[in-house]
Amino acid sequence: MIVLNIQGDISPVCISEKLKLYISNLPNDEHNNWNEGLCSELQASLRHSEIVARKLGVEQQNRLRRIYEQYFPQQDLAGEIDENTCIQSIVDRMICIYFDYSDTDMPMFDWTTNCFDGRFCEGDYAEKVVDFINFVARERNEFIPAPTPQWIYSSNHDEVYPHRMFWSSYETTLCIASLKKWGELFDDFLHNTNDYLLLDYLMKSIHQDNEYNEYHLLKAFSLCQLFLEKNKESELDSKLPRFISDSYSKKEREECAILLRKIRNKIAHGDFLAFEKIIEKFASTLMDGRFWFDYTEYSRKNWIIQFACCLLDDAVRRLIQMMLLDRKRLDAIRNG
Repeated sequence: MIVLNIQGDISPVCISEKLKLYISNLPNDEHNNWNEGLCSELQASLRHSEIVARKLGVEQQNRLRRIYEQYFPQQDLAGEIDENTCIQSIVDRMICIYFDYSDTDMPMFDWTTNCFDGRFCEGDYAEKVVDFINFVARERNEFIPAPTPQWIYSSNHDEVYPHRMFWSSYETTLCIASLKKWGELFDDFLHNTNDYLLLDYLMKSIHQDNEYNEYHLLKAFSLCQLFLEKNKESELDSKLPRFISDSYSKKEREECAILLRKIRNKIAHGDFLAFEKIIEKFASTLMDGRFWFDYTEYSRKNWIIQFACCLLDDAVRRLIQMMLLDRKRLDAIRNG
């Protein structure tokens, strides 16, 4: 179950016809009672926040009052809060995102081939969708739907994320409208089996990858290759610069693309002495004089690698946006 940081009393809303993706309030059926479960999760999150506040020696904020007032801005809480009543009222207005289809109406044909199904050992795919949307939307583009809600609870995880339960959001109707526009982008993109498989590949590649290290750099550059390479890797020297941050000059972006390819190759081939030299050249070309390196936080090499990962991630975002908004143009760049 994936719960979003938006709230309201809603009927089920179809987000994507082709993915069979919906949002609604939490189910509370006899054999599918997530409403009751989220009451317990919210109570546990409140207790956790109290423990953290005591450890930090700070005054405990009345998070229950704040979240209640966020969900019910027109209602005034006077005097003492009845915790259980407030929690139940909050949970009744929580909104979840999920896939809903019959056995004969699945994306990707049937339950043996449907890559979007939330199997017991594969987790709830809706979390990947929400994370993908937020990853792509991080790069500002007037044609990319915004604002985008986050998930505040996911049954995918044994570990606890209690702080997420208190995340606020944009206005609910704006977020729902944005999600529906994202659904339109998905539906416009999905025309054949390869499109479904490509979207699945991208969502899984991006999901939960927040370690900005050499492995991330390899993967991000490979995603750029996926979109841009036709015959050979060196094509990216001329194709990638247009997707690198325009805070750099055209000449700097061209040199950046070449250096990123060389960095990727030194890692892939295990030539670590040459890797040390090429990342220094990357730093002297694109970072020195622009950044202040705090070596109490990261080593110089890790600062450089993380920055290279950030540049590549931004390029991947622009590539995915073009894939969704102007696929013919992206194909022309790849084939040019």
